Parts: sequence; C-alpha cells; structure tokens
Amino acid sequence: MHTQEYDDISITDITKRAGVSRMSYYRNYNSKDEILMDYMYQIILEYAQELDLSNIRTGFQTYEHILQSLKYLQKYKDYVLCLQKANRSEILLHGLDMYMLTITDAKEKSFFEKCELYYYSGALYNIFLHWIRDGMNEDIEVVAQIIYDHVKHNRYDMTGVPLEIFPKEPQQ
Repeated sequence: MHTQEYDDISITDITKRAGVSRMSYYRNYNSKDEILMDYMYQIILEYAQELDLSNIRTGFQTYEHILQSLKYLQKYKDYVLCLQKANRSEILLHGLDMYMLTITDAKEKSFFEKCELYYYSGALYNIFLHWIRDGMNEDIEVVAQIIYDHVKHNRYDMTGVPLEIFPKEPQQ
C-alpha cells in the first residue's frame, strides 16, 4: 500500500509477496479488508499486552493512558496513513471500538450502553487521524491533555467488570 494503490493490489500480488498459495489466502480471508482488519487486531492486541492491566480498570481514561495510547498509535502512523489513502481508515475506528468494548467487557451490552464507548473511541479516532494527517506538529502531551480535559468529568465506570483482553487469537 506504500507503493501501489489499494484497488490495484491483486490477490496474486498479496500471495506472491507473502509466499503463500491462493488457497491459503482464501482459507484465511475473504477480502483484502480482512487482512487489514487482522493487522489492526494484532496492533491492538500488542498494545493491550503492553499495558499494566492492574490499573486499567481505574485508568483507561486517565491522562497517562491517553498519552500512552497516542504514543503507541504514533508508531503505526504509516499504516494509518495508508488506510486513509485507501479510504479504509474506518478500520482504525473499528480497532479502537473493539479495544474499548473488550477492556470494558461491554461487547454483550445494549447499543445504548455502548454509546459512551463509541463516543470516546470516535473522538480518539478523529483527533488521532487529523493529528497524523496534519504532520503531528502539535506536542503529543498537549493533544493528550486536550482529550483528557474532555473525558475527565465523564469517565466510563468499569468498577466490578471482569477483564479478559482479546481471548481470540488473530488469524495467521
């Protein structure tokens, strides 16, 4: 995606570059978007594994966690820019939604119970996307503070929620 337009990348290009057969590709994926989603899943899983999970219940909307998440996502700015160029940036939003729903154990809750999390992940997505697209000229700590200032009085309550981060293994 760095060197070729997304729509011009064929399944043959992908399998040849990955060194796998078309049969292997179709056994694991139904579309190119699924590959991108799988990679986003791996990014989010890696992030979750780096977290201090003992404090996540009380701290997923703290300034420190927001700053940590921005720094982590910053490592994948090239991937995010490729997603945006390919009109697939909603994959980042889906990854953020998945992360929020998983750490709060809200996957099985009603739409209305999930709205706070969708609101928060949507805000992070939009701010992050604009920040990297505009060249990340603003200090990351200031960006994190702006986000924190908006959530500090309306934090999602996670007390008593059991924590199991991403029990499913990503596709290979």
